[in-house]
Amino acid sequence: MSFSTEVKNELCSVSMSRACCTRAEAYGALLHASVFSHKEIRLSAENAVVVRRLQALLQRAFFVDSEAESCGRKQQLIINDPPRIGRIFDALGYDRKNHITYHLNRNVLEEDCCIAAFLRGAFLMAGTVAGPDKKSHLELKSTHQSLAGEETSLMLDLGLAPKQARRASAQLLYFKDSASVEDFLTRIGAPHAAMELMQAKVEKNLRNTINRQVNCETANLVKAADASARQIAAIKSVLREGGEEAFPDNLRETVRLRLSYPTDSLTELARRFDPPISKPGLSHRLKKITEFAAKEN
Repeated sequence: MSFSTEVKNELCSVSMSRACCTRAEAYGALLHASVFSHKEIRLSAENAVVVRRLQALLQRAFFVDSEAESCGRKQQLIINDPPRIGRIFDALGYDRKNHITYHLNRNVLEEDCCIAAFLRGAFLMAGTVAGPDKKSHLELKSTHQSLAGEETSLMLDLGLAPKQARRASAQLLYFKDSASVEDFLTRIGAPHAAMELMQAKVEKNLRNTINRQVNCETANLVKAADASARQIAAIKSVLREGGEEAFPDNLRETVRLRLSYPTDSLTELARRFDPPISKPGLSHRLKKITEFAAKEN
């Protein structure tokens, strides 16, 4: 099951207790139907849960019953008799004698809850969303540019700002940032799906943070190991020529400890002195040793 299917199944569980929102959701689905005209209405979907939701919406909003017909992998709800189409057109404020112009009747969408319901219906018919394992992307497809523009206005009323693009003959409204995708899904009635996306984002950010920390620590260890190797090589070059006595008295303890604990970090090595010395103090002594070794060689 795709993530889009999971989202649509969650949307189909939203209550239809408010008549205004039920009509608005049906309106959103109808404007994204395969056919929506004064002669025929055809709603198609592969998801049986969505088909049952559409049947319930038509019955509750317009008192129109419809039977699902199989068409390949899809099921269709076909309405082509004038009385039922007339009831739908009258409820939405359309003239049943003329072709649909696909301009929204905002009188049907007066409240924010109705706008959200309209967008829920539109998404059920023409929306897709990428799953948590992919880059954030949600889109709503329409074959009518004017409708896409008016739906953009609806989303802006809810504080959402979709981008627009054209793909072949379709007009797309889409979000690519995770916060907008999560907000859109929450507003239209899929908070669990939004939470799943949010949780995946948090886990991804946590993994990235841990990886950055590990990479940083690894780089520091490599850097410290390289420095230690250079210091030991310098010390051994002096020892081969003149022994430990070749070093000044104030550097001999540092020489012995560096050779005895080659893998210690500066912090660890500084603590081994009696009494312990500071990390900057040890760094200064090791610098003096390498400089002394360079002069001797």
